[in-house]
This record gives sequence, C-alpha cells and structure tokens, in this order.
Amino acid sequence: MKTFLRLLGSELERFTARRMARVLLIIAVGIGVLVGTITFLVTDDHSAPLAAAVQECYEDLEQWGLEESEKQEACFEWEDDRFHLTWLLGESTEDWSETRPAPEPNRTEPFRGLDGILPIIGGLLAVLTGGLVGASFFGAEYRFGTIEQVLLWEPRRNRVLLAKYLTTFLGSALVATTGSLAIAFSLWPTAMVKGTTQGVDARFWIDLISTAGRIGIAAGLLGIISGTVAIFTRHTAGAVMSLLGYQLIGGIIINVWIKWLAPWDPLFNATAFLSESDTTKWVKQRRFSETYWVEVYANSYLTAGLIAFAIASAFALGGFIVFNRRDVS
Repeated sequence: MKTFLRLLGSELERFTARRMARVLLIIAVGIGVLVGTITFLVTDDHSAPLAAAVQECYEDLEQWGLEESEKQEACFEWEDDRFHLTWLLGESTEDWSETRPAPEPNRTEPFRGLDGILPIIGGLLAVLTGGLVGASFFGAEYRFGTIEQVLLWEPRRNRVLLAKYLTTFLGSALVATTGSLAIAFSLWPTAMVKGTTQGVDARFWIDLISTAGRIGIAAGLLGIISGTVAIFTRHTAGAVMSLLGYQLIGGIIINVWIKWLAPWDPLFNATAFLSESDTTKWVKQRRFSETYWVEVYANSYLTAGLIAFAIASAFALGGFIVFNRRDVS
C-alpha cells in the first residue's frame, strides 16, 4: 500500500509539473473571468420595479379576477429585468427551491434540470478538460518514452496504470471544478452592481457547489475515457481526433439513425448528470397510418451518472487489458 501511495504521489507531482496542466488551469479560470467581464459590459443597469408601475400593473389586472399571488408574479416579472445571480443555475425566483420540484413517481415527462449559465458552460468545460488532460497525460508517456522508465521502477503494470487513471481523474476534476467556480464568482460583480442577488438562498448555494462538483466528476470520467483511447492509439493527437470525431459525427448518427442508443451515450449521460436533468429516450408510436418518434423519460440524473461511470470503467478495463498485453516500446 505504501508503495502504491508513493507511486500515486509521484504521478500527481508529475501531473502538476506538466505545462499542459498549468495551461489548462489558466484557461479554465480565464474562461470564467472572460464570461464575467463580457456579462458585466453587455448588461444594462436596470433598477428595481417602481412602486407606481407595479401598482398600475395591479390595477390593469384587477378586471381579470386573478388571485393576489398571480397578480404579484405577473407584475413583478413584467417589471424586473435585472441580471439575477440565480441565472447561473436557471430561471430566477424569489425562492430558489421552487425550481427544484420533487420527482413524481411513474412520470413520463422528463425533468430538464438546471438550464442556467453554469451547467451549459460547465458541460463544455468538462469535455474540454477531460478530453485534453486524459489524451495528453497518456499520449505524452508514449511520445517521450517515460512509461518505460516508470516500469523500471515499478514493474507491476496494473499499479502503474491505476495510479495514472486516478491522477487523470483527480487532475481533470480539479481543473474543471476550479473553472466552474471561477465562472460563478466572476458573475457576482454584475449581480451586485447592475442586477440583484434575490433568490440566492441556502438551496442555491448547495446547488452551486454540487453542480461544480458534478462538473468535476464528469470531467474526470471523460478524462479516463480519453486516456484509454490514447493508450489504444499511443498518441495524443489520435485520441483527441477520435473524441472530436465521435462528438461531431457520432452524435449526429445517434440522433438520426440509431436513436435507441442515446440513453447509453457517455457524453449525453455526463451532461445530464452535471445538470441534474433526466435522460430521455426515443420510442416509436403509431397513430393511424403514421409512425413517429416521441421523446420520453428514461433515467434520472443519478442513474445517468452511474451509466457514465460504468462506461468509463469499461474503457478502463480495456485499457488494463491492452496495457498488460502490448509492448510499451
């Protein structure tokens, strides 16, 4: 155990010493700062709704016989167009917990999850971080021949590869989580100066931290997958091109010709997991003489996370088999 911990510590030290890791961390934080800066510059400085304007709205709606809560919601939303910090995770409300309805049993309509700024950008950040970290960390080993030196010190290949997988997972998760939090806190000045922090309650902070953590986990799993592809191809560029080809072409093929495979797509499940959205599947329905596809509920976001973990584990198993049976030189 001590030998493995020393090996893991050595791999983590090598990861932090690599230029790619530092550059990716700077890029991730830079993306957050850029998002915050652009948002601050393009956001108009609006004030809270004027009392007279709200009262006039109430009087206009009086003739419709609406309840007080309905009038309050309609008039407030009609007047308040400030930047809300809760847009990080989704639509703004007075109580953020209202945007998280309890799941209903035997439901068919999927819950679309958190659709705010952070889940959307975080999904791209997870793909970018996981793909580049995994591909470069493993691909560089074959390019520079350092894998042979490591095996001279620790000949047990399973331990070496396990340490590299753990390092890839932790490194990808750290960079993606840091970038996600940078995006979140870079938008705070816009909300304070030109917008509002209304609706930022305990539930919001729990969702914010958990979303950043899920983005890190998704990046780590994608890093394991890309690292395994780099083991197969023995090249960083080969792994990156394979992943880009799958993301661009594979997604089109799945959505057009093999729709039944969508619930098992690793990228689809990873993005559903980080945004807490239900995954969907396509089923054929027939009405009269017409056949058409209908998108219905498939799995919860936790199940999607387990599926992404299972797919990453299957890739890792393939990596162990190839790494043990193939010459590294």
